[in-house]
Formats: sequence, structure tokens, C-alpha cells
Amino acid sequence: MTVYVSPEGLKKLQDELVRHETALRDLRRDKTVAYTDSGDTWHDNPYFNKLQQDEEGLAKKIADLQRMIGEARIFVAEPRSIDKVRIGSIVRFSRTYEKTGEQTDEVWEIVGFGETDVEKNRAGYNSPMAQALMGMIPGETKNGTLPKGLVEYEVIELYSDWDSVPR
Repeated sequence: MTVYVSPEGLKKLQDELVRHETALRDLRRDKTVAYTDSGDTWHDNPYFNKLQQDEEGLAKKIADLQRMIGEARIFVAEPRSIDKVRIGSIVRFSRTYEKTGEQTDEVWEIVGFGETDVEKNRAGYNSPMAQALMGMIPGETKNGTLPKGLVEYEVIELYSDWDSVPR
């Protein structure tokens, strides 16, 4: 599974890997203590059993992160595309919900895998909204599906940076 990340996104994944590896080392130390402190090894030792399950979960997360980092493709959004929505684009679009007729005018940046930040209007390229917008050009409309139902997107404008976005 190829994932696209910014250099900052790759650093974030690498930092998360280090945190999980540290947690796994600590957990294994605790597991060893729990194993030797119970006179009956793992029999009738729910704490040891829980640590063993936690260890398996962390080991899987670590393997997934290692695979993701190994397959990651770094993208640099400079210069940003202002002709077509791509990873790194800052896009103003309208979204109209078919069921309610509700319409919104929004500006979002399309970012890499795991870099979504709703408070900063950053949506990962793999989100349903970003997937619908990818490849669109200003003036183009397209239908998409969100949890609220069918929506129509219209790309209004693409910006070269956040300073260019009208307030």
C-alpha cells in the first residue's frame, strides 16, 4: 500500500514508530516481571495475559508503521498546483447536500496520509472529500458521497499559498 506523505508527515510516522517501540520495550519488561512474580507463570495471571495481548497489538502496530514508512512516497507541494486539485493543493469549493439543499463554501488543503487536521482545514488525500475533489479544475462540478448522503462539489478556486486565500 503506497502512501503519500509530506516530509513532515514522514517525520510524524517515524516519531510514532519510536514511541511504539519504546512502549513495547517497557511492556516487555513489565511482562517479564509479571511472569516471574507469579509463582504459576501465566496460569491464573490476568495481568500477564493482558500484557501479552497488549504486546501482540503493539507489535502489529509497529509492523504496520514499518511497512507504511518503507512504502511511503514523499511529496513536496511547492509550487502548489493552481490548475488542478492534487495533493498539496489549497482549494476553495462549494458543497451542496442533495437531501437538505444545504450549501457550504469551504477552503481546505489536501495533505498526505495521516496528516488530516480539521482545525487547520487540512484533509488527507485519502478522505472521501479529498478523493472527490482530486483531479478537478476550477468551475468543474462532481458528485460524491459522504456520511450525510450525496453531495455535489464545485471547485471555485485554487491558491498558491494560505496567504492568497481571502479572509
